[in-house]
Formats: sequence, structure tokens, C-alpha cells
Amino acid sequence: MKPLTLRVLLAATFLLWGANSAVAQNWRGLRVAPESRCSPYRASDYSYPQSIEARIIESLGGIWSPYTGRTFASRRETDIEHIVARSEAHDSGLCAATPEIRRRFATDLLNLTLASPDVNRGQKNDRDAAAWVPDRNQCWFADRVVRVRQKYSLTIDRREANALDQVLVSCASTTLVRGGAPVAAPINASGQSDTLPAEVAQWDDNSNGRITCEEARTHGIAPVRRDHPAYPYMRDGDGDGIVCESGGGSRPSRQTRQPPRSVDSNALRQYDDNGNGRITCAEARRHGIAPVRRGHPAYRYMTDRDNDGTVCE
Repeated sequence: MKPLTLRVLLAATFLLWGANSAVAQNWRGLRVAPESRCSPYRASDYSYPQSIEARIIESLGGIWSPYTGRTFASRRETDIEHIVARSEAHDSGLCAATPEIRRRFATDLLNLTLASPDVNRGQKNDRDAAAWVPDRNQCWFADRVVRVRQKYSLTIDRREANALDQVLVSCASTTLVRGGAPVAAPINASGQSDTLPAEVAQWDDNSNGRITCEEARTHGIAPVRRDHPAYPYMRDGDGDGIVCESGGGSRPSRQTRQPPRSVDSNALRQYDDNGNGRITCAEARRHGIAPVRRGHPAYRYMTDRDNDGTVCE
């Protein structure tokens, strides 16, 4: 064999090996890699208010656990459960994340459900899907694990990817089921479901069922055109089929009062998760400050439609 031909064959072999290696290191859009703790884990970095349990119950349609199907008499019988454990997420990439992203992860309804203390603390604890899956709603659980990891760009180790594949390959649906009936996703005031498709949820940073221009620009998808999957979950103020055009994005409605944003405002820094200069009721509830009354520092950045001095009753 001529030297030139041999070099060409070796180069082709190397390129094929590199391509196969790259494919092997990615699974459902996630980078496959061993867990790594790049900074110390502290549960306090992933704190969440107990008041968020009310929103979890609302999303589930009652006080029950998807893991077992068990219905509880009161909230005192349940634990708030992170589907992807906080320490697991920390070791899968959030160890290098900002405090804001860690807090957003800890309070993200996409990753929250209810479980009895014996299941949450005694069985699942901080185990990943390679070590534990629930007795019921396994397809829903596996889908949620994938979507949460996709949303926060977390890595996944090969054992967990294989375990999730074994579950998902037999799933006809990933819908949450209670007593044999699908659980409908909650619908918000704008008529949208708060649970977005996985490909869209990756851009919904504050998990409110909508995508803002701030979020679109953060993820590099702006301007967003009519044929983009994010478009139905955004507001096209001028109806031209393009959202977040260079400059200001969608124009706010005339009825919306937009106060000047101060970089020194502690309220905005603390409660304005999507960085749009306003605080929504979803954000207020997420941070456990609702209902918000006139004297609260967040009040001036919210819309009191009935002007009664209280928002998010």
C-alpha cells in the first residue's frame, strides 16, 4: 500500500473514531460525564420556602405523591421532594453555577413533587435514577429527570443514562397518572399550561409557563420568529411574527405601568427572577412573600389591578 493511501485511510479512521466518540458522550442532548464536586455542597445554597408546597399541591391537583399514588390528609404528612436531588445537581454542574441559578433550581416546580417522609428520606434520599425509581409513574419520573437536566445543562453519568433508557424505551406516554387517570397540567390566567414541552422548558428560566425576551436573549434564540418552538409561549405585541427584535423586543401593553428599574433595588435583585424589571405573583409566591401589601418593598414593582393595597391575594 502506498504511503499516501495509508495516510488517507488512517485520517479517515481517526475522523470516524472522533465522531463516534462524540456521539457516545452525548445522550438526549446531555453531556455524559462522571459526577464531579467542583465546590463544597451546602444545602443552604439550595434553600426554598416551605410556602412553595402550596404551589406543588396546586400543580398536582391535590395532596398526594406520584411516587406511590398515596393521598394524604394534610401537608403535615408530606415532604417537599426534589426529583433531581439538590446534591446530585450540584455534582452534575451546579457546583459552578451562580447563587441565583442554584436558588432557581431549588424552587423550580418542574423538579418538585410530594413524597411521604419514609420514601423521601428513607428510600430515595439523594439517589439518582440509576439507584432508585418510584413504584408508580416511572415514565413521568424519567421524563422529568431528563427535562430538569436539560433545562439546567446538567451532565449525566452513563449508569443513570442507561437506567433511564430502560424505563423510557417502554413508555407510550410520560403523562402523570393518578388512580388510572391522567393529571391535567394546570392552566394559568393567559390560557397556557404551566408545564411546557421539554424543548421549550429549557428557555423558561422562571418556570411560569411563558418565555420573555430576557430569557430568549439569555439563551441566544432572539429574535424569535413565528416558526420557532418558543414563539407560541411569547407575546408578539405588534403581531409581525417576530418577537424580541433588536432593541426592545416585544412592546409592553399601554395598560402596564413600567416603573424605572434601579440597580440598587434590593427587592428587584431578590425577587425579579427573570430580570424584566417587574415582580409577578408567580415570583412572589416562589419567594414566599405573597400576598404583597403596599408597605412591602416589592409592591411598587407589581401591578395592583384593584388598587386595594394588596397584590396576589
